[in-house]
Amino acid sequence: MKNQNKGNPSKPTKEKIFDISLELFAAKGFNAVSVREIAREVGIRESSIYNHYKNKEAILDTIMDYFIYQLSQSGLPKDDAEALIEQGPEVFFETGAKMYIKQINTPQMEKIWRLVSIETYHNKKIRDFFKKELLEEPINVWENTFQMMIEKKMIKPLNPRTLAYEYFSFAIFLFFEYFVLEYDKDFKTYMDLAQEKMANHAEFLLEAIKM
Repeated sequence: MKNQNKGNPSKPTKEKIFDISLELFAAKGFNAVSVREIAREVGIRESSIYNHYKNKEAILDTIMDYFIYQLSQSGLPKDDAEALIEQGPEVFFETGAKMYIKQINTPQMEKIWRLVSIETYHNKKIRDFFKKELLEEPINVWENTFQMMIEKKMIKPLNPRTLAYEYFSFAIFLFFEYFVLEYDKDFKTYMDLAQEKMANHAEFLLEAIKM
C-alpha cells in the first residue's frame, strides 16, 4: 500500500494512525489488518500505537464516531427543515439531497462507506451500527418529515412510515450499487450521478403523492 502519511511529518501521529487504519480497513477488512501492519505503514513502533489508542477496536470506534458526526452534519436543523418545507416539498428534497451528497463526497467518507459495506456481513458491532444509524434513524427522520408534509396538506394523507421506506429504500439501493457492485468506479463521478438519480426518484415520488 502506498503510504501517503509518511510524507506529511506535520500531521499528528494519532491522525496518521487514523488515516492509515481507515485505508487498510477499507481495503482488506478489519480482521485482516494487524496493529503491527498499521504501525509499519505509519512508520512508528507497534508499541507506540497504544500511546494513542487502547487497541485496534478503539481505532474502529473512533472511525465510526467520526462517521456518525459527519452524517449528522449533512442534515438540517429542525427549524431550518420546517422553513425549507414551507417553500414546497420539491425545494426541500432538492436542497436536502445536495447537502447530503456534499457531506459524504470526500475520500475519507468513501473509505468508511466501503468499510461498513465489508464489515456488515461478519462484524456485529458494525451490523448494529448499520441498522441503527443508516436504516432506523433515517427512516424515523423521513417519517416525521412526511408527517409534517401531510399536516401541511402538501401531500396526500398516506402512511408516513410507508412513504419513508419508499423514499429511503432508493438511497440504500444506491449504496449497494456502488459499494458492493461497482466500487471500481470513480467515487466523485458516481456521487454526481447518484445525486441526479435521487433527484429523479424524489420527483417521481412527489408527483404521485402531492395534493
